Amino acid sequence: MAAIPSPPPPLPEQIYLFVQHLGRRLRDIDLQAGLSPARFSALASLAFHGPANVGELAQFERVSRPAMTRLARDMERAGLIRRRPDPQDRRGVRIEPTARGLALVEAVRTAKIALVAEHLDRLEPALRAQAAAVFGALEDLAEPQGDET
Repeated sequence: MAAIPSPPPPLPEQIYLFVQHLGRRLRDIDLQAGLSPARFSALASLAFHGPANVGELAQFERVSRPAMTRLARDMERAGLIRRRPDPQDRRGVRIEPTARGLALVEAVRTAKIALVAEHLDRLEPALRAQAAAVFGALEDLAEPQGDET
């Protein structure tokens, strides 16, 4: 006996599931490059937003300061980041990506974009245009709201 097909979930649920499933595929690319998703995210934040102290990076990444301290220590040992004196606070340090860390961010980012681009390239131009319009309309959903950073 064949299963009765169920109706598709409501659109908000479809979008949620899409984000979850695509996110999993993108995290797989992090892992293939030898990075945990947390390492890639922190490293990409530093690459695109510039040096930060551990507290700033922890707040941006929405993790505790002790968790970011451990992550930064491990990334420093792996040669992905380096510590520099903070010019604004002689007692503090700022962390920044090394050349190796920047190259890894670029390689992983390129692979992730290629995954999406390959799929989009298979779509008809009209459908690609519709996808662009939908993502444009939803862009603010991904932006922090209120007191989020």
